[in-house]
Amino acid sequence: MRIRHWRASVYARQHMLQKHNVEWHEVQEAVASAPELRRGPDRRGERRYYVEGRSVAGRPLTVIFRIEGDTARVITAYEED
Repeated sequence: MRIRHWRASVYARQHMLQKHNVEWHEVQEAVASAPELRRGPDRRGERRYYVEGRSVAGRPLTVIFRIEGDTARVITAYEED
């Protein structure tokens, strides 16, 4: 599986910022630092994946996404405890 693009809807970006205080650039930094994709639990019949990475500032983030062709559609991201 090769991911060429990381995308998030306006709604997903607003959700991440308002609920988890995570900005889009932090998501991009975290996925760039993540060594491997992991399979997460399916939700409503949708296959989901996640990565655990760090922003440039060192913030540990978990990014949840689904795959559409060569694009990862980010659903949410939050800081790890």
